[in-house]
Amino acid sequence: MLAQYHGFTDQEKEEIRVAGFLHDLGKLAIPNSILEKTKELTKKEFNIIKQHPYLTYSILNTIGGLNNITEWAAFHHEKLDGSGYPFHISANRISLGSRILTVADIFTALTEDRPYRRSLNQKEIKEILKSKVKINNIDQNIVDILLKNYEDIYLKVRRKQQESISIFEKKISKTRIDK
Repeated sequence: MLAQYHGFTDQEKEEIRVAGFLHDLGKLAIPNSILEKTKELTKKEFNIIKQHPYLTYSILNTIGGLNNITEWAAFHHEKLDGSGYPFHISANRISLGSRILTVADIFTALTEDRPYRRSLNQKEIKEILKSKVKINNIDQNIVDILLKNYEDIYLKVRRKQQESISIFEKKISKTRIDK
């Protein structure tokens, strides 16, 4: 939706949708004990999890013709001030697609339950996004678009999250029945 509000072409919107699906592909190499940990990660565990965008890049970069998708997916933890990871690139090298995916990833993470915390409310989400803009981590224009269209985006994200949970629960239930 952010790409649509930002005027992306149909082709670009499809590429960013695919990048969104693949942005955490590298997490397949991260142990579940880290991904599902309910307590604060140790420095070593956090360094392991920080490898996932590089692993995503390494995997997608082997496939020809996915240039935008690879970049947008792999740069979703980069920050405008250069303090992100894994490449530590700064604003002049972070494309609009990567900036959109970064904001979308943060927003989605804040709106869903995680093993270590419940989803946040609208006020908390807005405060976090604005604070990240203030310290030059994420793009203000994209956050402004998100905040202007907050209700529509939030409702769609929550609906998609609920659909995913429902699909997962049906598969788990079917697996139990099949045994």
